[in-house]
Amino acid sequence: MQVLQDPTKNAGLVFDANQRTELGIQGLQPPAVFSWEEEVARATHQFGLLENPLDKYMFLMSLQNRNETLFYRVVMQNVTEMMPFIYTPTVGEACQKYGPIYQEARGMYISFKDKGSVKKVLDNWPQPKVDIVVITDGERILGLGDLGTYGMGIPVGKLNLYTACGGIHPDRCLPVTIDVGTNTQSLIDDKFYTGLKEPRVRGAEYEAFVDEVLMGLVEKFPGVLIQFEDFGNTTAFGLLENYRNKICTFNDDIQGTASVALAGLFSAVRAKGTSFKDELFLFQGAGEAGTGIADLIVAQLVAEGMSLEDARKKCWLVDSKGLVVKSRLAGLQHHKLNYAHEHEEVRDFVDAMKILKPTGIIGVSAQPKVFNKEVVELMCELNERPIIFPLSNPTSKAECTAEEAFTWSKGKVLFASGSPFDPVVVDGKTHVPGQGNNAYIFPGVGLGANVAGAKHITDDMMRIAARALADEVTAADLETNCLYPPLSEIRRVSANIAKAIVQEANDKGLANKPMPADLDAAVKAAMYSAEPPSTTSAKADPLKNCALLRNPGLNRGLAFTVKEREEHSLQGLLPPVVWSLDLLVAQTKWQFERLTEPLAKFRFLMDLQNRSETLFYKFVIDNVTEMMPFIYTPTVGEACQKYGPIYQEARGMYISFKDKGSVKKVLDNWPQPKVDIVVITDGERILGLGDLGTYGMGIPVGKLNLYTACGGIHPDRCLPVTIDVGTNTQSLIDDKFYTGLKEPRVRGAEYEAFVDEVLMGLVEKFPGVLIQFEDFGNTTAFGLLENYRNKICTFNDDIQGTASVALAGLFSAVRAKGTSFKDELFLFQGAGEAGTGIADLIVAQLVAEGMSLEDARKKCWLVDSKGLVVKSRLAGLQHHKLNYAHEHEEVRDFVDAMKILKPTGIIGVSAQPKVFNKEVVELMCELNERPIIFPLSNPTSKAECTAEEAFTWSKGKVLFASGSPFDPVVVDGKTHVPGQGNNAYIFPGVGLGANVAGAKHITDDMMRIAARALADEVTAADLETNCLYPPLSEIRRVSANIAKAIVQEAQAKGLATKVWTEATIDAGVAAAMYAPSFGGPVALP
Repeated sequence: MQVLQDPTKNAGLVFDANQRTELGIQGLQPPAVFSWEEEVARATHQFGLLENPLDKYMFLMSLQNRNETLFYRVVMQNVTEMMPFIYTPTVGEACQKYGPIYQEARGMYISFKDKGSVKKVLDNWPQPKVDIVVITDGERILGLGDLGTYGMGIPVGKLNLYTACGGIHPDRCLPVTIDVGTNTQSLIDDKFYTGLKEPRVRGAEYEAFVDEVLMGLVEKFPGVLIQFEDFGNTTAFGLLENYRNKICTFNDDIQGTASVALAGLFSAVRAKGTSFKDELFLFQGAGEAGTGIADLIVAQLVAEGMSLEDARKKCWLVDSKGLVVKSRLAGLQHHKLNYAHEHEEVRDFVDAMKILKPTGIIGVSAQPKVFNKEVVELMCELNERPIIFPLSNPTSKAECTAEEAFTWSKGKVLFASGSPFDPVVVDGKTHVPGQGNNAYIFPGVGLGANVAGAKHITDDMMRIAARALADEVTAADLETNCLYPPLSEIRRVSANIAKAIVQEANDKGLANKPMPADLDAAVKAAMYSAEPPSTTSAKADPLKNCALLRNPGLNRGLAFTVKEREEHSLQGLLPPVVWSLDLLVAQTKWQFERLTEPLAKFRFLMDLQNRSETLFYKFVIDNVTEMMPFIYTPTVGEACQKYGPIYQEARGMYISFKDKGSVKKVLDNWPQPKVDIVVITDGERILGLGDLGTYGMGIPVGKLNLYTACGGIHPDRCLPVTIDVGTNTQSLIDDKFYTGLKEPRVRGAEYEAFVDEVLMGLVEKFPGVLIQFEDFGNTTAFGLLENYRNKICTFNDDIQGTASVALAGLFSAVRAKGTSFKDELFLFQGAGEAGTGIADLIVAQLVAEGMSLEDARKKCWLVDSKGLVVKSRLAGLQHHKLNYAHEHEEVRDFVDAMKILKPTGIIGVSAQPKVFNKEVVELMCELNERPIIFPLSNPTSKAECTAEEAFTWSKGKVLFASGSPFDPVVVDGKTHVPGQGNNAYIFPGVGLGANVAGAKHITDDMMRIAARALADEVTAADLETNCLYPPLSEIRRVSANIAKAIVQEAQAKGLATKVWTEATIDAGVAAAMYAPSFGGPVALP
């Protein structure tokens, strides 16, 4: 199981049959084997379902935390599409919301509280070798300011690009955030902030701490390249100067931005047909990026033969106080001094343009829209082909957009931006905006430094990298005004930059590794290409601290205490804060509520469960009324229909017909030694949706989630099982994402023998287990129930569970009417498992009240697809309908049957939407003062009518229950609360009671008693609103009371293997109920 929880080893559905056997994961995934190309297609399909950029970002991070190989394959094969969501512009929003959206930690957090013990913290990093570290203190995240530990999105994103674009192996990448506090008050006030809520450490203390971190990294990972990222202006330049000749390092904001900008300028000058020395640049902004670009332009001009003094005069800077000039020297920061030229002071950028007449303007100010129409048009007056580079990130901070620049310049501009923009059409010509994305530079520089074993990263290397990048721009690129090569070519571009870096390092004596004889081959060999993990590597022992964070049953995330982090070597692997479980629930609720689509909410909950089981159940239990429709019906119906396309991670066991004869061996792969409840399906009749094959796994998973949330069965003791015997649904056989056998369903003796092997295997492996049949087809469900109900502990929820919850609703309805059960007569629309199951339990109740069996059966009439079930049709009836084939003339139409039989209640179990139409409801009102109408089919799309229709058409007279949830309905000023006849009211309590009693079997009497116990929970206040069931918010108490009734019945009938007294049952049930918490010790199994 651990191999499927380790993103570095997990190949998911790509593991072939031999690998699954060797790794002990056979049965833990759907039986289908897919290629990597097919899995990439599945993941990109899921990505494409999302519209919100932040959702796309979170999806990609979740994919990376689940299956690293697949993540990088998706990104590498779709790099142009994925880049804006892995990094800018989306990473800006992600960093601003990093606390609220936080799900799983990546990288290391080194807190100022770790001062003096940084080496010990670094020892917790699980990988023995690191080639690249990207480090930030979060003080200047893009153009967004001080985001503290929320800035971790930047190192994570940059290193993803190191791997995707430059081929640095992900195991050799380490994102680091050093937490020295924050000066942003909104973060200190943010309950979800993940860092120290203290003012930033400054001065000597700061410098000593950063030195401890940097020296610790270099000592632990010899030869590592450390990239500084998004440090503030007050520290960035000093850190670079202090360490650039001590360790292998560079600052991407200063040097990387400079290099990619220089490459764009090379292309612009080439497009103009001029010389670099003929250009003059005016910068809007004079921080790290501005002076970094200026320095590299100067270095290039000097390399071309210009004096240093003359070269600097080619770059002019405007900061918040105006043009940087000598008369302002006293107030200038150190990094601006070289560009304080002799000139009068100029306050306004446009005035500076008019005076200096620049050929190019470069925006690095994070001031949106400062390159306005006036600025662009002035540049066009000054130049035939003006260079305009609005480089600030994210998009919201860009000095202008591509559309604005190309439109206002009438297509004359030579344009590059920091964020991506779509192509722009001006006068019929398409212009492709080049993105001056640092990802063109730093991955290749890092790869080259790695191959060379570079001692340092020099400005000349950055200049050479810029030239290598510009050389990749073709005449065809320039024809569309694009100053950079296509992003789709970025791995080839990075390889060529790397070769130039290796050559330069060797030429300058800065290489620790000898020059490769075949440089092309050496660079290629060093590039990770997302090849799948070998079986040998997948079998390697897990790294214990990581295994703890990856095991959903053990993972406490930010709730791990300081002591637990120290004991389990987790210190540094999580943000430095410790959260309560309640705060984690609040954060989860924030994430859940930002989603709008039901299927997105379903997927969110499943992802949460696969990450932290305790948090999942705590969240669901605390919000059970709100969560129920997304865990189970109606959303589970859509989820099952799309289970293949949305598949991400397996839950439960899949027993394939191909496993025939070796089922016990497959069951041995289940990691838990004890199971109390199994929910099993063969997927033939999923809700009212038909044969969904293995896509039906959503049903056992959902039901068992409710067993835990509503009935307190421990999640470790729950096992969802899908038996795959093929499918007769052609659309599934044609579905490229289908996860099961693409063969016709096995039938007859072969089917029965295989199911028997599965059931007997489960009972043998898990003695005392309760097996719940779920969504089997009519042709098998009744036979299986009859064959096994007295052999093992089992029941069929579609037949018996539905019957029990319906009977409870009828108890309440009769109570509301003030009549007796024997006075009712029920007409069913539908005569399958649910219909005959409900009828059987109604009959059992009437018999228990003293009515004869024959008379009791006459209280229930069934209509199937051929009309009223009557004796004259006996020859063609399925076995389960025979008891309800009464003596009567044939009646084809449901409404005609109503008119003849005059039912007091109609029950819909046909999965035929809208058959309880206005005519039907109004006829029921003619026949009854308080008609009972139960449209029980699921999901909502299959409901025979809605609550609004029933209450409106009946003018509020109806006694209503439905299978799916509906909102309250107001009729004539009165609010009616529709009761949902949700089986979750019954089966969790029955399962809990069976577990406590050690029940040998589940009887119909137990189901009848459960119905009565449920009905007893309905108050007069509930009935006043026409609600026939208790509030879902009370479901755990309701389940406990049902469980007590089941224990008493099991003992009374000699079906209990455990002995309880009346005095101890309450305590026994309470003790058996799982309540999610992070109490108790943490230990890997």
